[in-house]
Amino acid sequence: WTLDNLPPDLPKHTELIRGTLVMSPQKAWHLFAIRMFEYALREQAPDDCVVFREMAIRKTNRSAPEPDISIVHASAVDLDKSVYLPHEVLLVAEVISPESEERDRDDKPVMYAHMGIPTFWLIERGADDTPVVHEHYLYAGVYKPMRTHVGRLTTEVPFPIDIPLTVPTA
Repeated sequence: WTLDNLPPDLPKHTELIRGTLVMSPQKAWHLFAIRMFEYALREQAPDDCVVFREMAIRKTNRSAPEPDISIVHASAVDLDKSVYLPHEVLLVAEVISPESEERDRDDKPVMYAHMGIPTFWLIERGADDTPVVHEHYLYAGVYKPMRTHVGRLTTEVPFPIDIPLTVPTA
């Protein structure tokens, strides 16, 4: 498959990775965590940033991963767009679920780094069901871990962010 010949009736949560359509079912914790981060980031984002969930980013014509959360330059937003270009993206975040753990930990960070996306968050479920956020910055083409946030996510990149990391709920 390529971005030009995708079936119009794909199920939700289908990504194009190296020419293969990948479908990932989601459990409630994963969905609630995405929602929690999306809402908190939208409240805190400055006017020149827009927060998306599950919007594709074109790596090549055969790969367009859909991060769980992305932050893009507001100047790139077009209501008719379904795929963003890497230079339009400031941050991508993946919330790990058992079904996607290998892709989220191993494959996607490499893809996003090759695209040049400056910041990557890997969000996992802690022992007490609260999210743990691993913040990575791009250096020399690879992501380097900068901080692990437990209990509260506070960072200045890509803008000042302060999110209490509580058990995600409906």
